[in-house]
Amino acid sequence: MGTFWGDDLLDSTQGLDILGIRGLDQSIEMRLVNGITTISQRARYLSILTWSIGEFLTQNAHKGYNEADLEIFLRRVEFIILAATKVDHDINGGDFTGALGSTLYSDEIRQLASGATVPVPSERGGAILGTYFVPCKSMGLLMYGDHSVPYKLTPRGKAIFDLRSGRLGQSPFLQILHNGGNLTRDLAEAAIPEFSLSSLVNSEEEARLLREALTVSWEPNILSLQTKVNEAYRAFNGTIDWAKERLREAPNSAPGIIVDNFKRCVLGKIEDPVALDWAEYEYRRRCHLGLELLLSSLTRGLQNHDAATADQVIGEWAGENNLSPFMEKAWPSAGDAWESSAAQARESVQEDLFLGEELPARDLRKLAAADQALAAVAILSATAKQTQDLRGQGWLSSIPGSAGEQGIKVIEEAGEHPFGELLRGLLDIASSSHLQNTLRKMGAGQKCSLRFFPEGPFLRPTGIGMTPGYSGDRLTNVLRMLADIGALQHTDQGYVLIHGGAG
Repeated sequence: MGTFWGDDLLDSTQGLDILGIRGLDQSIEMRLVNGITTISQRARYLSILTWSIGEFLTQNAHKGYNEADLEIFLRRVEFIILAATKVDHDINGGDFTGALGSTLYSDEIRQLASGATVPVPSERGGAILGTYFVPCKSMGLLMYGDHSVPYKLTPRGKAIFDLRSGRLGQSPFLQILHNGGNLTRDLAEAAIPEFSLSSLVNSEEEARLLREALTVSWEPNILSLQTKVNEAYRAFNGTIDWAKERLREAPNSAPGIIVDNFKRCVLGKIEDPVALDWAEYEYRRRCHLGLELLLSSLTRGLQNHDAATADQVIGEWAGENNLSPFMEKAWPSAGDAWESSAAQARESVQEDLFLGEELPARDLRKLAAADQALAAVAILSATAKQTQDLRGQGWLSSIPGSAGEQGIKVIEEAGEHPFGELLRGLLDIASSSHLQNTLRKMGAGQKCSLRFFPEGPFLRPTGIGMTPGYSGDRLTNVLRMLADIGALQHTDQGYVLIHGGAG
């Protein structure tokens, strides 16, 4: 295994999806949210970015497109948005969540809030294009252009551009955005109506245009793409209707809706296709968290060795047999598993473990390595039991080669062999997924994220730690955008419908 070992381990990365398996659950969710990502959080960025591209292209048409100039322009736009949203928060209690640059510009915003005059930055920031172009493109507001002008407004985007341009007129902000300058608190306050993320709901026509962009399909300039666009909107509107139906029953958060839906589907109370798609998303996420816990436990179990086999690590865990209070509560029989058969251990896991609850990722990260391994077995065992009927009836898609389904298969085929063999089989799935994914990335020139590497029967640790976790959900940002356009309201109890959630 020495042939790949050419990169300096000091040039390493912690990595996010170090098993290379989160793409499966993320691809399910992506089909349901029409371009909204885990980092595109606020609806007004869609209209402001659309206007910004149009404003820049219009004002610079005489000298042609210049990428560096657009980047500077968007950095200034981004700062004005941040400043207006922060002042709106301070004065009116507006929602400051999801404002780009809040960490990058923290010093400038703090000075501005205290009454100081600050220069509008031109050298830093500019995440708005990378964060919101894909949602704008998916919703028919922006599209790719050609080599001379890479971005163009669609007819839908031009309607937003015309509306905002008409309202801004000869605003002093235009001079600052194009040429730079200083910003005072008074100017930031004056920018609230047009640039605060929280004041969109007060701009009825802009909110209406964004509601249309979110929910009504559009005609792409390539006719063959129309079916794809229509399908994306069908799925997204299905998600919106599904979420609203849950919120009609009680206020809730996006994670709360997801786990409640998973429970309903598992118990056979829902057979709606959209609800089942979201149930599969949660099913995949639970499998993947279980496998990440296994990789974390193995990585930590190797830390006290120059090299060790997985069986050696498992033997050390069995000898510890010192359950944490968390594991004693979650799986009371976990301590007996080390002396049990694989089947006995699996059957002792309660079927309703974490059903209707978010998996407590933070608590799971704090567990000792042995307990993390046991927690992974418990989560996979419970998930296998909970989804058995859904999988058997074909309500959840079958992807036999996926690591998650391999883990479920190992759990369901557990027999009278020792529990340690079951655990070894699961660790093999997690470790092989990690090695294949990481070596593939390194082969493509990316940084090293190996936690260990094989040398014959032994695994040698690299000293890089890992943090197991859930994939971040996009539904949270869908609900936040619906709140921005006035269809929902966020309360201490979660999101609630406004006027029946129209739009």
